[in-house]
Amino acid sequence: MKLIYHHRTLGDGAEGIHIREMIAAFRSLGHEVKVVAPVGENYPNDKGGGSQNTSRGRMLATIKSRLPGLVFELCEMGYSLFIFLVLTWKCLLLRPNFIYDRYITFNIGGILAAKLTGTPLCLEVNAPLALERSEQPDERLYFKKFAFWFERLACTYATKTIVVSTPLKKYLLDQGVPEDKIVVMPNGVNPDKFYPHPKNQDLLLELDIPIDHIVIGFTGVLRAWHGLDLLLEAFRQVVEKHEKVFLLIVGDGPIRGELERLIKSYSLDEKVLITGRVAYEKVHEYVNLFDIAVSPKATFYASPMKVVEYMGLGKIVVVPNNPNFLDLIDSDVDGIVFGDQDTPNLVDGLLAVFENHQRFKILGENAVKKVENRLNWQWNAKYICSMIK
Repeated sequence: MKLIYHHRTLGDGAEGIHIREMIAAFRSLGHEVKVVAPVGENYPNDKGGGSQNTSRGRMLATIKSRLPGLVFELCEMGYSLFIFLVLTWKCLLLRPNFIYDRYITFNIGGILAAKLTGTPLCLEVNAPLALERSEQPDERLYFKKFAFWFERLACTYATKTIVVSTPLKKYLLDQGVPEDKIVVMPNGVNPDKFYPHPKNQDLLLELDIPIDHIVIGFTGVLRAWHGLDLLLEAFRQVVEKHEKVFLLIVGDGPIRGELERLIKSYSLDEKVLITGRVAYEKVHEYVNLFDIAVSPKATFYASPMKVVEYMGLGKIVVVPNNPNFLDLIDSDVDGIVFGDQDTPNLVDGLLAVFENHQRFKILGENAVKKVENRLNWQWNAKYICSMIK
């Protein structure tokens, strides 16, 4: 099949990983992919650095940061017209089997081009961006009603709207999007990059983590909505009962200072390490040091990629019982589930692993099988193509 992949992002962070992996998955299945994006397809060595490492990416990031909010939103709407013309021309020239469009605020250009040329369009929705942007404390959404209207229009008139979680589907249904348009497809992982393998002993030594300790871990940007204060409180209680335990937090972010003060107040300086930012191509080696991988919290609509990466590495995964996490984890089959924001329940779950670590390793083995059979990018790409056929 031949497809056009469109996105209007800088291609960095988690979204950049998602974009690159989906494009690679389509191509691995033998499909021809033409990428249409402001930053092109210049991904430096495919290592997660994102297009901000390219001259065009840096230029676009600078422009975006300097434009007043109102002007930027007008530019977003202008882009919708621009990409309508570009995609219409590309469809007439290339005659693709379908367009794969990554949803972004104020953009219906792809939808209009698809309708005009009779080309099917799959719209990938990773977040309710109109809602998300309207609730940002440090950002004002000037054309709020237009943002919600564009979002509902795009999701309604796409051939299929692919959402990453069950709660996101429910949100769009509440906004008036027809149910038969929506397909739930959680994020995946690349099993060739995230697979079970022995811990890197040199890295343990470098990070000063005792080899005989059980390592509890988290990876990601350090933001308030990830619930790391809950994890630290639970870890503090675990340490009271088990001496040989270590908490490894892989990442950096705006609340790092707050977390470090909390660690100090708990007298856990020797038991907790925050690594700071780690290049994406090295993240799996750090995560592989974990015995137990915890994702304490996430936004209600997210499909946390970190959880699938934990699963691919065969870790014992611990998540809250929120519907978006339950799209990924079956409780006591391939992970452990605790009550949302229930610290005592999280502590009990962690302690249960300590009591019978070998029994719980089966969960990690089952998680690997789920990743190999379902939660991977190639499965997602194959299913999308089957919907179009």
